[in-house]
Amino acid sequence: MRNGLRAWASEPLFISLSEIEHYFGVIMRNQILIVKAMVIAAVYTGLTVILGVLSYGELQFRISDAMLLLPLLQGFGAEAVLGLTLGGFLGNITSPFQPWDLIFGPLTNALASAFVLAIGRKINARAIFKHLMSTIVASLTIALLVGYGELHLVYGLPLITVLYVFISEVVVIGVIGWTVIKSLERYIKR
Repeated sequence: MRNGLRAWASEPLFISLSEIEHYFGVIMRNQILIVKAMVIAAVYTGLTVILGVLSYGELQFRISDAMLLLPLLQGFGAEAVLGLTLGGFLGNITSPFQPWDLIFGPLTNALASAFVLAIGRKINARAIFKHLMSTIVASLTIALLVGYGELHLVYGLPLITVLYVFISEVVVIGVIGWTVIKSLERYIKR
């Protein structure tokens, strides 16, 4: 007992300023990541619910999917994947395709945004190539999981639904998403 007391007594009573800065830095970084993820989820959910008529069905034109390119932006990463996944779940609460949209939606967003993140981080290429690759991969992911897996297999919609979903996602992600990303890049560089 005495040795334990002596060891404890030899420790300084106060931690150094650099240790305090380190702990607060770690805590603040984690809080910033969580806030970013929640803001992304809120915007994705809001767009999906407000534009509900366009967001669901075989001819969906989900404007919120333009946000799937966020992981390409400098300063965004896992928090974008988390936010888009949570937004995919919350946005599908109002979907007429229950309960399957609550499973396929977040899963699809998680995979599509993780693929975009991987393309952005692992492929050393020009931004336009990363954008095109991300658009194709994310659109294919959504077309296969939502168009084929959910709408065709589960709900029995025609197989052509996969093509409809793919084309609408290419337009949303490729055109609207690219416009959003380019605008945000200009803002972030300031």
